[in-house]
Amino acid sequence: MRTKVLSPKQTIVLLAGVLLVLYIIFRHFTSFDRLRGHYTIGVILNTIELTPGDMDVVKLIISKKLEQINRQGGVQGRELRVKYLDDKGSSEKAREIVRETMDDKRLIGYVGCWSSTRSKAISELVGPARIPFVGGYALTPLFTDYPTMYTAERSIVDLASVFSELLAAYRRPAFVGKAEDLYSIAIFRKMQETADRSPGMKLVHEKWFAGEHRYTPNDIDSLSQALRSNEADFLVLSFESGITSYLVREFRKAGLTMPIYTALGDLGFVASQADGKEAGELYDLNVVGIPGTFNLRLQEQVPAFKKEIRYGQTLELQLSFGARLADSIGILAEAARSSESADSADLPIRERINQGMQQYIGAGRIYRGWFNDWYFTPERAIAGDVLLAWKPPNTSQHILAPRQYMHLDDTLRSVPVLYTHMDLVQINRVSDTDGSFYATFYLEVTSAGRFMVEQLDFTNAARSEISHNYLLDIKLVRQRQLEGVTPLYNYLYKISGKFIFEPDLRQYPFDTQRFPISFQPASALRPFLVQPSPPASRDTVFEVKGWNYNSHYVGFDHDIISSVNTFESSRHTIPFYKFNYTFVLARARIDFFLKVFTPLLVILTITYFSVFIPLHRFETLEAIQVTSLLASIALYFSAYKPEMEYATVSDKIFIFTYVMITSLIGTSILQFVKRKKYNTESRLARIYQHYIFPAIVVVFTLAVVW
Repeated sequence: MRTKVLSPKQTIVLLAGVLLVLYIIFRHFTSFDRLRGHYTIGVILNTIELTPGDMDVVKLIISKKLEQINRQGGVQGRELRVKYLDDKGSSEKAREIVRETMDDKRLIGYVGCWSSTRSKAISELVGPARIPFVGGYALTPLFTDYPTMYTAERSIVDLASVFSELLAAYRRPAFVGKAEDLYSIAIFRKMQETADRSPGMKLVHEKWFAGEHRYTPNDIDSLSQALRSNEADFLVLSFESGITSYLVREFRKAGLTMPIYTALGDLGFVASQADGKEAGELYDLNVVGIPGTFNLRLQEQVPAFKKEIRYGQTLELQLSFGARLADSIGILAEAARSSESADSADLPIRERINQGMQQYIGAGRIYRGWFNDWYFTPERAIAGDVLLAWKPPNTSQHILAPRQYMHLDDTLRSVPVLYTHMDLVQINRVSDTDGSFYATFYLEVTSAGRFMVEQLDFTNAARSEISHNYLLDIKLVRQRQLEGVTPLYNYLYKISGKFIFEPDLRQYPFDTQRFPISFQPASALRPFLVQPSPPASRDTVFEVKGWNYNSHYVGFDHDIISSVNTFESSRHTIPFYKFNYTFVLARARIDFFLKVFTPLLVILTITYFSVFIPLHRFETLEAIQVTSLLASIALYFSAYKPEMEYATVSDKIFIFTYVMITSLIGTSILQFVKRKKYNTESRLARIYQHYIFPAIVVVFTLAVVW
């Protein structure tokens, strides 16, 4: 009986059908559908203050966090989803959207709602119902009766202590704020308390405006005249960023030069709305991070977002805000897992989360988030430092104020700020195998106090195997004192030596590597903060062989050191900051193209031409193809390649070459065996050799080049 042979068209259709079935099966077993049912977390946002671009970035980051949580099993074996709720900046709207969603049995908590006033409005619903909530309020005393409510902001207790230190430097402060706003009221009361206990200080002016008030030139004139006649030397403006920006510009036009504190507004946004001297001197309590630096914890996640977001001036703020919301969701999910015990097996899911969240109070547990390490103070506010941001009168960018305040051994202490500038001279002798490089650079340090380079611990500097000292040559080039209202000490050092980095060679030779120069306080008990120079002033021209400059940034990471007293069963934490200047360099590809890629392309081309040799010269044909395979193998062993446990792009290019040449050898043998039978197999082999093979090589080549 004669066997029916499939036509080429039927064979292609059959293969496509098989691939489609395999893809459906793969998606079935790797998707989140294996999680039975779902839980929901309500994300309360405010489209009045957030632009559509802000919303897109925030939603993207949250979606990535949900993917991570669901890959790890979701929450109690169910898929975790979010529901976006818009409070439109209104307490009434916030209460309404919570009332409409809180009875959903699949809703396990809320996050967001960045306002003490709006959070207070919804607390009357979520508090008595014991719904887990991680919000964005600072007035923690208003929520003491609701133990299921937490905040991703610092407590007003911590904020007020630093604010009082700032206010103590002035004698005649004034206040203009938003009526009926709880945070504005709290700040004003703190001003009154500070003035009452400070001899010589007097609160000279107080003025309140409704949130919907439309400001007129008469309002500006009246306020300016009052502040001028009362000789105010410090002004607190407690409004949202947009109104604050407008009032700052108008006050400066009216000739008022006193420092202004932006209580409700974001200093970075306010400063960006004015040019240089126009905004004058501004202050703010910046609890997000250090101005002009990247959060290194967050930078670890950024590669996952790069293909889907565009860089902009507000990207870092968007990433930070989105990461805090994602972490708020993540800590609720982890709290549900951490409470999985025999005692809590019969508890409703919300109560399991509430029980798990209790473990994060006082650093009993620490959640490692994308934005920061999370644990809560007894007020159920996120623990951390309150940083004082300052925009000097003659600059357009805000920076850290010269003196900061941190809680060390439960005492608020003054911590110095090092204003640094790094001028890189060269990077050379990069070793992929050892993960090391040599760098020479100038480091300039300016501080309100005297400084010694011994205060720096260069954490990634190589050490001597004998003495374990750093292999660095450090020379003091210049030392001087800068006169001004606050005397500053300036130091310039030339530093050269060997540093360690962690190469990721999966994309070799098309890889981009980070070359960091990292340092931290030599003693955790003598901390400092680093304020880098503006990005525009940093030198991007330096000597480096075999690499091309891509970008650079200054980053920081905030570690939490736990200290446990075994005899008292108590735990304490020590804040510890690490800083680095990171230079991102792309490997020069010319050497690889000349010595590896081009020879392989020539070998593949010669091999392709061999398929046109007639089959009666089969020995010659196979000799060329086998020789080409052996030549490519020999080239692999002679070419430079980093010794890694995983395959690099270079390895994959060689493997591709082996597979393609082997496929020609196999199809040539098939044609020779079937040379007297012009069946489907022979025709397919010939079609592959003449048309499909070169098409694959061309597509692969273009993909590599571009």
